Amino acid sequence: MVRRRSLFLLIASASVACSTSAAKEARRPDPVADSVRTDSIARARQDSINRAAPGYVIDSILPVEEELRRFRRAVGGAEATELRGGSASRDALVRRFLKDVSTRDSVDLRAATISPREFADLVYPTSPNARPPYRLSPGFVWMRLSGQSRSGLTRVLQRRGGRDLGFAGYSCNRKPEIQGENRLWTGCILTLVDAPGDTTRQRLFGTILERNRRFKFVSLVNQF
Repeated sequence: MVRRRSLFLLIASASVACSTSAAKEARRPDPVADSVRTDSIARARQDSINRAAPGYVIDSILPVEEELRRFRRAVGGAEATELRGGSASRDALVRRFLKDVSTRDSVDLRAATISPREFADLVYPTSPNARPPYRLSPGFVWMRLSGQSRSGLTRVLQRRGGRDLGFAGYSCNRKPEIQGENRLWTGCILTLVDAPGDTTRQRLFGTILERNRRFKFVSLVNQF
C-alpha cells in the first residue's frame, strides 16, 4: 500500500513539473513578436506626442518643398544622389555591423548609417512623414531619428561591444516596405550564441535601407 502511494506521489510530482516547465516555455518572450509590438506601440505613442508638440500645426502650414529647402540649408553639404559608403548587400552590412561592434568602431558604425543629407534627399521625400495623415517636418523627424540612433549606438557598444558576438544568423521581415526607389527591411533579428547551448535572438539595429543595390542603416535603434 505504501509503495503504491509513493508511486502515485512520484507520478503526480512529475506531472506538475512538466506542467510548470511547459508554462514557463509558453511565457518565454518571442523577440520578433516583441519587436513588432514595441514598434507599433512606440509609433502610436510618438504620433500622439508629435500632435501635441508645440509647432506641430505651424510646421504643417509650410509646403513640403519649403520645409525641405530649410532643412537642407541647415544641414549643408552637397545633394545626395546615392548612399555613400553603403555596403554592397544586406548580408555585407550585417557583417560590417558585427565587426564594428566587436572592435568598438563607432566611426564606421556612423558611416554605415544614413547621413542627414541622405535622409533629406533620398528618404524623407517618399516617406509617409511627407504627407497626411502624418505630415511631420523633416527637421523634426531627423531630430527624433538621429537621437534614437545615437542612443542605440551608445547602448549596443556598452552592452555588446569589444567582443565577438557569436553570430549564428539573422532574419528580417520577408517583404520590404517600398517607398519610391527605397526598399526598407524591418524587423531584423540577430541569432547569437553566447556559450554552447546558450542561444539568444536580439534586435541590435533598426531598419535597413536598400537603394540601387546599396545598403545602409536608417538608424541603430535597438532593444537596449
